[in-house]
Amino acid sequence: MRVINSFATAVHRLRRERGMSVRDIAQAVGYSESYLSKMLHGHRRLSPDAVKAIDSALRADGELERIAREQDAGRRPPARAMQLPAAAVDFVGREEFLHQLDTALITQARPGTAVTAVIEGGFWVGKTELALQWAARVEGRFPGGCLFADMRGLAPGTATQPNEVLDAFLHALGAGPDALRGSIDDRAASYRSLLAQRPAVVVLDNIASYDQVRHLLPGAGSAVVVTSREHQPGLLLHTGGLHIELPPLSEQEALSLLGRRIGDARVAAERAAAKAVVQRCGRLPMAVLIAAEHIRQRHHGSLTGLAEELAAEARRLDLFASPEPSVSIHSVVDLSYLALPPQARRVFRLLGFSPAWLASVECTAALTGLSAERSRAMLEVLRHAHLLDNAHGGRLRMNDLLRAYAHERAVVEEPLSELERAHDRVLNWYLATAWHAGNALAPDWSGRELAAGGEAVIEPLRFDNGGYDAAIAWCDAEAETAIHIARQARSHLVRDAVWALPTLFLPYFYVTKNWGTWLTAATDGLAAARRNGSTRGVAWCLHSLGWAQHELGRREEAITHLREAARLRGDDERVRAWTLFALGAALLAGGERVEAGECLAEARDLFTDQEFDLGLAFTGATLAHVHQAAGDMSAATRAAADALAHAQKVAVPPVLGLAHHQYGMLLLQQRSYRAALTQFDTALRLRRVSRERWAEAETLIARAEALVKLGDVPLARSCYHEAASIFESLHDPRTLDVRARAARLDTL
Repeated sequence: MRVINSFATAVHRLRRERGMSVRDIAQAVGYSESYLSKMLHGHRRLSPDAVKAIDSALRADGELERIAREQDAGRRPPARAMQLPAAAVDFVGREEFLHQLDTALITQARPGTAVTAVIEGGFWVGKTELALQWAARVEGRFPGGCLFADMRGLAPGTATQPNEVLDAFLHALGAGPDALRGSIDDRAASYRSLLAQRPAVVVLDNIASYDQVRHLLPGAGSAVVVTSREHQPGLLLHTGGLHIELPPLSEQEALSLLGRRIGDARVAAERAAAKAVVQRCGRLPMAVLIAAEHIRQRHHGSLTGLAEELAAEARRLDLFASPEPSVSIHSVVDLSYLALPPQARRVFRLLGFSPAWLASVECTAALTGLSAERSRAMLEVLRHAHLLDNAHGGRLRMNDLLRAYAHERAVVEEPLSELERAHDRVLNWYLATAWHAGNALAPDWSGRELAAGGEAVIEPLRFDNGGYDAAIAWCDAEAETAIHIARQARSHLVRDAVWALPTLFLPYFYVTKNWGTWLTAATDGLAAARRNGSTRGVAWCLHSLGWAQHELGRREEAITHLREAARLRGDDERVRAWTLFALGAALLAGGERVEAGECLAEARDLFTDQEFDLGLAFTGATLAHVHQAAGDMSAATRAAADALAHAQKVAVPPVLGLAHHQYGMLLLQQRSYRAALTQFDTALRLRRVSRERWAEAETLIARAEALVKLGDVPLARSCYHEAASIFESLHDPRTLDVRARAARLDTL
């Protein structure tokens, strides 16, 4: 319904007397016809500047200004501003961030300043909802109520002008006509003066920059919450406010949100599928709600069916396409993507196409062909635009929805030949870096046969000069990603990578006993090597699989795979020697001492021909076991001493630790307890350095046995308990046995 007020009545009377239309007035005063129409119909406030210009254009001699002042003075402002939009009823989680906001308001507020919180994050992550939920919780503390403005910093069309918001805030706070005159600085001063008398919560949603909101920041006593899809260093620098970088929901929070919309029972009945759905929605609240609505509209649709639809990266975005811009994946991400500089867009596209889950500076350089320095800068741009999230080990990750969007952009905007080259560059970089990492843990363990020979756009990471810890850290961060990359290998030029890349992590698996990833790598690699008809690949993967099964105590499976590998006659003598060594160790564990000795002796001869100290150290230590089991302590001691000598030449912690431990075991059997304890102490130090948790526990047990013989029962008990704690943390069933040994010491 139209509202014709006294000011509008006077304007229409005067324009008719002057023979002018509203359009004529608009042209004379420099405002749009739409803007003036809204003023005259009560849909916009009476701006003092506009009123003055209209008065002049209609030659009213101040009559219109007087009427506007009287009309404005006659309005009764609300007791409290209540501009906060309604909060969502399906809000879940975020307790940690609500607590941070509460803490900033209650305990960290500094005298003379407003509490400022800046919530940053990507699209659909729930920034606005968090701000609304918190403001609704605390607005009762503020006599001025709540002020809210959508600044449209990253939105279709033009951003909201701060002077418009400032005038609207002044009007909501009941400011008189004098407060609405003057420059924006004058009005901002009036705004702060009003809030000093009646502090309020101010929510500035979706801002573009500090300059857009600096006149809207309240003074002491008030609280302001700002949200943005881009990093706001200027605002944080000027306000020193609380910075919240809002991540996606946790898996459990996302499942709870899904359950609220489609029913908890339904989620519980198809829990695995529900987990897949929320993961493929990036655990973004809006995306989860869209998926839930999709299920509800189908009535009989299943979560399993939806999970399968979302599994195909090429079709994942279809579910999130909508003519409504706020719920259309393309509309919301386009805003961030198109705001990027051209080079950052290209990096974003290629990251979406990359076979790597995680992005490091070096991997991105290989992917894009840029320098490491330039890659680091582009990754920082993408992170500040919240198109990448922080992951472990200093890596960055793109959520599943963004990855599908970037992949789609890459297919459309990049030549196919460049996408293939980028894919192969990443693969070759991983192959080369994994080779160097393996050699940092076990020097020259595979020879040159597994070294990558592809295109080297950027140097791989090297782990020289004591890079053991760096190699372990890299493998910790990248092992699972590397296995995924190998699965995605498509080019015929790098098809051996599907088995070689997982195999290159074998030294890491041996040290860390990362059983799940080890078995996956060996099994996937073996299937790929057989599919590609690679005898060498089959041999390496059978060796890796057999050794993993031996370590897990699955002796029959281990021996079966290792025998098959030993029967293969390829041209790689290194893998044959390692296979015979592993077969000998597995046979010895199964009590087949004679055949074990034969296999180990053959392995020793092959390693001798290769002048390979690492292999000779491992083989010698295991041969000492064979001689010890046969009762030939003299031969056992010689083998153990020989293994230690070779290990000292290699000088890496896992090999030295094994050699010292085995030598100590022989001395323990020979009742040289003090000498055995010295070997165990050295082995324990080395195994702690190399982070071999199982091996550390085994040495602690051996050390305890030596201490018991030496009469130091309290220290022996401590060693048993420490070993038991390690086994318990690793879910090893030997925990109870070791604790029982410690308990038996109480009777001594």
